[in-house]
Amino acid sequence: MPSGSVNASIRTILPLAFVTGVSMAAMDLYLPAVPALQVGMGISISLAQATVAVFLVGLAAAQLLWGEWLNRLGPRRCMQIGLALLALTSLGCALAPNIETLLVMRLLQGLAAAAATVVAPTVVRATLADADVVRGIAAISMVEAIVPAAGPVLGALLLQVTNWRGTFWVLAGLSLLVLPWVVKIAPRQLPGLDLVHDASYAAILRNRSYVRLALSHALCIGALLTFLASAPQLLQHALGVGADAFALLQVLGVSSFMLGASQSGRLAKRLGHARVVRLGASAQVVACTLALAGASLGQLTYAAVAAYWMCFCGALAIRGPATFVDALAVPPAQMGRATALLVLALLAAGALGTQLVAPFLGGVDSAVPVFCGVLVQLLASAALVWRYPVLLKA
Repeated sequence: MPSGSVNASIRTILPLAFVTGVSMAAMDLYLPAVPALQVGMGISISLAQATVAVFLVGLAAAQLLWGEWLNRLGPRRCMQIGLALLALTSLGCALAPNIETLLVMRLLQGLAAAAATVVAPTVVRATLADADVVRGIAAISMVEAIVPAAGPVLGALLLQVTNWRGTFWVLAGLSLLVLPWVVKIAPRQLPGLDLVHDASYAAILRNRSYVRLALSHALCIGALLTFLASAPQLLQHALGVGADAFALLQVLGVSSFMLGASQSGRLAKRLGHARVVRLGASAQVVACTLALAGASLGQLTYAAVAAYWMCFCGALAIRGPATFVDALAVPPAQMGRATALLVLALLAAGALGTQLVAPFLGGVDSAVPVFCGVLVQLLASAALVWRYPVLLKA
């Protein structure tokens, strides 16, 4: 690859990866501060937890909004608005005099953070050459894997020198820090944008290739979120281990994901997207089946859970970027809305999977329903891409 192409890719990917990380930090950096918030404001646990829930509501609800604005305003303006709003709402959270104000600010903060989840992958898909785009999505995915693992650790360290309000001051500073850098590289509008083209959600959903790839990726991420949300209870009640074991599991998963992501672009180029996606899907199904068998036989160990999680995360890093890239193989006018639908679908899949297995947690047999729920999603995900869709481009 020519050095100019590599440099251009880095100049595009790094700022977008950083803004994605800052947006995600609004959740993960803040999590350790929730107990301190409860004490500091003298509120109930449920009200303190609501500051997490309303952020997620704003994040999910705003996907379609940013999908609409991307074509109307362009990536650069969307990034300006999103980051500026993220900084302002972070300041609003830091200065909130009461829980009601904080809840409103957190809702708006989720809306602001959603800009990165729509704009960043769309810009990467639309601006990078085909040889670089999988690498670009993989780089952003690596940030998305690191922040949930490192964010709570950094947030806990931050609380050693400040209170919960200080977390939001840091988020405001980070947002303003990356704003000039991202705005500089974000295009005013997507290359090849033709607003005459039918960019409606109905037109996107008529694209069967997009629907199959988007659903496959959403179900895969749904399986990840289902397990991740259930793992602390599963480890405690089924295996009798505590928070340290979950933290180690996170480290192993993130390490495996980063290793897989570092190779995903190379593998996609060598084997082709279809083979890479099927390879990753197969590895995940096999790993989950073995874990379920161990749980059903009462022989599940922490080592087996760790091996499953490492395999799952490594396989996701290999298959995920190629699936995401191919799902967005749509006309530029549709990319923003297609990205918004895809992210909304994966958030919904994670929420649904988590709620379906939640009633079965808390007992010594909780591993079986968790792995059953994950396996169902993985089988459906693999079935959607086993006969790989033909990509349709305008």
